[in-house]
Amino acid sequence: MKTSLLLILLSIQMTNSQAMKPNEEVTQLIEKGRDHIIELALDQARKNLASNMNKDDFHFITVKASHKRVLIDFGYNVMYLPKNTSYYSGILVEFPSKYVSKSIESNEGGNTTFYRPTSEHLGVINFIKNPNGTNTDIFNKGKRWSPTIIYEKEKHYLVDFSARDPELGGGFSKEEIDKETGEVLSTLSGHYARIPEDIMPLSLTGEKIEKEEFIEIRN
Repeated sequence: MKTSLLLILLSIQMTNSQAMKPNEEVTQLIEKGRDHIIELALDQARKNLASNMNKDDFHFITVKASHKRVLIDFGYNVMYLPKNTSYYSGILVEFPSKYVSKSIESNEGGNTTFYRPTSEHLGVINFIKNPNGTNTDIFNKGKRWSPTIIYEKEKHYLVDFSARDPELGGGFSKEEIDKETGEVLSTLSGHYARIPEDIMPLSLTGEKIEKEEFIEIRN
């Protein structure tokens, strides 16, 4: 009897869920608050990556919503990749679809894994980003910052810095730094041109695609 009742309740819940418009589900999620949304997204990401990750593993988490979906962005501001490694550099979870997408940074590595910096990683990051020991906020924790990716090469580190949203402008640079002395061996830098706001993307049929407006959920 209990099993039959449970199946009936599940059937009702699934029917209601399927009949519910996406914007109604988004409204309900927003009402439950940022922390609740993040926990739901973490559960979904854990299932997808088979990794027991938590909020403190990331440098920043942003939650934003449009009228039809909620996006939760988990990311890093600074990463070090030894030779022959590949890591997930960001995870994006979407509701109500529960879709999980992953960005990847690779240094000629094959098996991509979840990023958890070791003491060796932190030592190299400090060598590059904090040589004098005076920088107390290397990772800009809690802020969605322009990423710095450090790649280990044979005799040097390649330090790649880039604006996180190049379409909005911002700078980029690549530096080769000697692994032993910290000497800068070469530098290449530039600036992205901001795409004008009145330029709208076109679909394959040539029609303008309506821009989706998002607001950040902070509480």
